[in-house]
Amino acid sequence: MKIKKILSLSFVLIMSTQFAFANYAFYKKVANTCKFYRVSVDEKKMSLVKNSDGSYNFTIEMESLRNNFEMVMLVGFISVGQAMNHQELLAKRQQEKGRDYKAVVPPYTDVTVTVPVSRERTIITAKATADQIRQLSEGKVDTAAFMRLIKDSIQTL
Repeated sequence: MKIKKILSLSFVLIMSTQFAFANYAFYKKVANTCKFYRVSVDEKKMSLVKNSDGSYNFTIEMESLRNNFEMVMLVGFISVGQAMNHQELLAKRQQEKGRDYKAVVPPYTDVTVTVPVSRERTIITAKATADQIRQLSEGKVDTAAFMRLIKDSIQTL
């Protein structure tokens, strides 16, 4: 009976470590890419949530210092694209070693940018699919074309 409890607890612990590692690696890659573009981001304002179907949703809140929300938003999406590429590379390496690792690739990503336009702040949100983000991060579409792709999802709050 004790052995069964220990084994089941060990199994649960081992299965949950992939999600914790995937979270950390994803957040770290997003933060490092934003830092590369000199856009500050707080890891506490990122959320990677696993859905019941096994997919993930990712949201990130960013702040624009000036009225340049488009650049900050693009950096947010580019950083998510870099994180997805990194996850796919990790999964490939783990599979070569015979380990089962599933890459974290959120089908949808929400980026929220707070812009200090006046005394009150303007909040602008946009949503993009994994395919759209891949096209941007791989250079298949330029930034203007990417903004046209997601223009219907952009909302001002």
